[in-house]
This record gives sequence, C-alpha cells and structure tokens, in this order.
Amino acid sequence: SIKWTRNQLFLRSRMLQKTRGVNSWNAFVKAQLKAENEGLGRGDRTKLTAFIAENKATLLREYRKLTFAEKQAYNACVLEDRQAKNRTACANPKAIKHDVNAAFTFMDREVCCAILIILSLLSPPVHTNITEIYSQWMALHARTGLEGFYVAVRGGIEDLAEPKVFFTEKSQKFVRDVLGVEPQHLGLKLEAFIISKLDEHVTLNRQRPLNKLISECRTLIQDNLEFILMEKNTSGEVKMNYTNYERAIVERHGVELTKWPLPGGVKNPSKVGGRAQVQALLDALQSKSCKWVSFSDEELVKRMKDNRARHARGEQVYVQRKARARVSQPKSKATVNTDDELSSSSSSDSDSDSDSDSDSDSD
Repeated sequence: SIKWTRNQLFLRSRMLQKTRGVNSWNAFVKAQLKAENEGLGRGDRTKLTAFIAENKATLLREYRKLTFAEKQAYNACVLEDRQAKNRTACANPKAIKHDVNAAFTFMDREVCCAILIILSLLSPPVHTNITEIYSQWMALHARTGLEGFYVAVRGGIEDLAEPKVFFTEKSQKFVRDVLGVEPQHLGLKLEAFIISKLDEHVTLNRQRPLNKLISECRTLIQDNLEFILMEKNTSGEVKMNYTNYERAIVERHGVELTKWPLPGGVKNPSKVGGRAQVQALLDALQSKSCKWVSFSDEELVKRMKDNRARHARGEQVYVQRKARARVSQPKSKATVNTDDELSSSSSSDSDSDSDSDSDSDSD
C-alpha cells in the first residue's frame, strides 16, 4: 500500500545513511565473479573466496591495467546494485512518533544551546532561566529578527504524532489577517486535509501565465542555439533573430531549427498565436522533437539557392533592414546685424529731425 511504501522510505533512510564507500578492487572482483558464474545454477557457481584464491595473480595483473575511468565504471555498477537492493524496514507507528518528537526536540535543543552561548558572551554576563522564555524559537526570533512559522502534522490516521506548530507574532498576524484563519486552526485544517486524503482527490488547475510560457520558449531556443554553435566552434555571442531568421541564422551560421510544430515557419513565440499554440511549441522544444541541427557545406549551399529562388518568386524570405531615420535639425533663428539696425535707426532719426527743422523754418 501507499502507507507501507511511505513508511519504508521514511524508516529505510536511516539504514542507508551508514553505507560504506565503494572499493574499486572489490567492485572489479565482483564483476569478474559475476561473469564467471553467468549461466550457472545454484550449487555449480564458484564461491568468492575460491575464485580469488585460484585467480589472484591474474586478477591483480588485470586490475593494475585498469584506467581511472574503468574503475569508476565498476564503482557505478556497485552503486546501482545497492540502490536496486530491497531493504525492508518494520513499520512501527510508535517508532515514527518517537522519531518525530526526537527531531523537534533536537531542533529546540540546538536553538537553546545557541542562546546560552550568546548569553555567556555578554558583558556583564546575563543570568536567566531559559525555561522562562516562551519558546526557544521565539528566542531565535528575538536574536536574529527572523519571522515565520512551521506546521507539522501526522501523515495518516495510524500515526500517533501530535501536531507541531510554531508562529512568531507577525506570522500569526499574517495568518489571521491575510489567510483569515486562526494559527492553531490552520494546523488542524492541514491535519484534517491530509488524514481525509483530500490531497488525492483535489486537483488544482492553475495555468501558468502566457508570458511565462513565451519566455520559456525563447530561453530554450536561445540556449540550444548557443549549444549547437559552441559545438561548431563559433566564437562570439549570437542572439536569435526571428525577423531575418534565414539570412542571420540559417545562412550565416549553417544551423536550422527543425520540425517547427506550428504553421508559418519559425517566428517569435509571442507571435505564434494563443496559449494552445505556445504550449504546443513549448512541448516540442522540451521533448527535443523541435531542435537545432547543423548543415553540411553542400546542404547549406542548396538551402541558400532555394532561399534566393523563393525570394525571387515573391516570397518574403529576406526582410530588408529599415532605413535609418534622419534626425532633423531644428532651424536656427534668423540672425540680425545689430550694426545695420543701429545705423538705420540713426538715419531715420536724423531724417525726422531734418523734417521738423524744415517745418519750423517755413513757419
């Protein structure tokens, strides 16, 4: 059952913590013995001790010829056998309960020891009783300013471990005001959700934002392009060009993005359509069905001829670069010669004075 499997994984982890390192000699001898006994039934197989005694000189001679990579390969085989080996642990609910309590007690003890060390370093020394502190975790919060909470509940009705809950003051306010639930009730709801196995029947269909899907498509295309160009020993950074893809990418670097899953050829993922089209493109990129491939010299020459023929027929294979816009200079203001203006004004004044004098003489 799932419960039994979970207990096996939980309890068996302790059994796997104290495994010895792999010895290359032992791995080599094991592989040789396995080859010796291949196809033989029980009772006819050679024992390990007898095999080593009979072939010790040959084994030593062959072992000295091994390279480092070959030794590592033998070690990897041993590690695979260890992982495949079935180890059964007895499922004991009380043992799980004690393990959980011991883990949280150890966490509290670690925090408590850290507080005692800090208090002992204070000058003058501060004498206080740690038991008077509300919680060792609250003391950690007071010392470091960390805010947070944890809620740990049992994983099934057969388990006996009680809920473990801790909240700092601000995290309590967050749970009450934002989530709209009391902190202790949050622990009870989590325990009820898990024990009633609602997690196995409730599916949350949360779609990722479209812009995230588009960004992931662009990243995959760019990363794979850089990888294939690195294999071709292309120097310099090359950015994907969707607008002039044939000229700037295919013909210039001799690579092509094959099996594009959407009609219309390679284009910017933001212009392929809606969510369904972008998701189809992302699936193709992730599954490697749509991938970059390199051209041979003959294939590249043929592709360039085909592109020019298509472009001559009127297809928009190559996109002309936009002409650079001229920056219009603002017109300067008309210049005025102040000397001419002064001379003209003085002459007009003299003319007016002479006119006035002539009028007075006539009178």
